[in-house]
Amino acid sequence: MRVIDYHMHTHFSGDSEANPREHVLQAIKMNLDEICFTDHRDFNYPIDSFELDVENYYQTIQALKEEFKDQITIKWGIEMGLDLEHQEEIEKLIQSYPFDFVIGSIHVIHHTEFYYGEFFKGKTKEEAHREFFEETLKCVKAFDCFNVLGHLDYIVRYGPYQDKTVDHAKYQDIIDEIFKTLIKKGKGIEVNTSGYKDLKICGFPNYEQVQRYYDLGGRIITIGTDSHTSDRVGENCLTVAKKYQEIGFEDVSTFTGRVKD
Repeated sequence: MRVIDYHMHTHFSGDSEANPREHVLQAIKMNLDEICFTDHRDFNYPIDSFELDVENYYQTIQALKEEFKDQITIKWGIEMGLDLEHQEEIEKLIQSYPFDFVIGSIHVIHHTEFYYGEFFKGKTKEEAHREFFEETLKCVKAFDCFNVLGHLDYIVRYGPYQDKTVDHAKYQDIIDEIFKTLIKKGKGIEVNTSGYKDLKICGFPNYEQVQRYYDLGGRIITIGTDSHTSDRVGENCLTVAKKYQEIGFEDVSTFTGRVKD
């Protein structure tokens, strides 16, 4: 199975200062087969700006792709914050540029974000987690512009709860519907290895949910570190690839022009 990092951020993202060239060098050092840059774009993100200079970003990655073409395969993508209040703008942006790959992620719900905690105010953990999965289901049903759903258990990272873990059994009916919708639409999921930092034992989502996705017929799957610094590129990607093999996947999925290779 190939080892890839299909979720990386650079200084083109509002929350990173990383040099994309350093990402490439680290990926080569980690013996990765393929990488994809996926800098952020969220419309009307509260507090922080997630604007993206798409043209400059594109030209920079294309130059790196040419420079390192004999050492590693480089793709150009975007992590798009799926927001039902900005669906028209999101779909238009994705159609306007030749992205190889698009991650669809849920970062904002009704103009409240998770990072600073606004979303969690006045909610029990169960209420917050249920709303997150319900909104995710709405987005995967509504949007067609993405290739994989990003970090399904993203909600784990944040929240003022002593125990932040997700009790998937409480929401499995919703999660199953998310998986079935993705499979029907030819979309996939990722395991986001940043979960190893948050959960210590696995990525986002956990492997029980990846197994569930596989058992339901899902075969499109990627690996991404969500790295915002170059030292994290490739982190735990080999571990995830080996786990995929144990689950039954024959290989990871890669994309060119938003079409599965």
